[in-house]
Amino acid sequence: MLTLVALLLASPVAAAPQPARFNASDFGRLRISQRPCRLNTVQQTCVITKAEGSEVLRIDFSSGDRPFWVFTPSSAATSKGRPYRDVQGRTWLLSGNSSFQLVEQGTDGNVLRVAAP
Repeated sequence: MLTLVALLLASPVAAAPQPARFNASDFGRLRISQRPCRLNTVQQTCVITKAEGSEVLRIDFSSGDRPFWVFTPSSAATSKGRPYRDVQGRTWLLSGNSSFQLVEQGTDGNVLRVAAP
C-alpha cells in the first residue's frame, strides 16, 4: 500500500485543460443580426451569427425552448441555390441574400424564411 502511495505521489500530474480564453476582439469577427423569421408556419425572431470569412450560419430561434441550428455549406452554389448541411446531416438549399430561405431537401421539407434586416 505504501508503495502505491509513493508511486502516485512521484507520478507526474497531468494538468487539467485550460478553458479557451475569451478575447474581446472575437466580437469583431462575428456578424450578428436579429431578424424576423418563419419556420414553416411559426413566425418568430431569429438571431443569425456568421463568423467573418466563413459561410457557416448559426440561427437561434426565439420560440419554444429557443433551439438553434448550424448550417455549413456542402458545395458550390447551383442555379437552384447553395446546398448546406445541418449538424444532423440533412441537406438544405439556401437561396437569396439579405432576405433568404433555407428549404430542407427530402421528406420533411421544412422551410426557414429570414427577412432582410
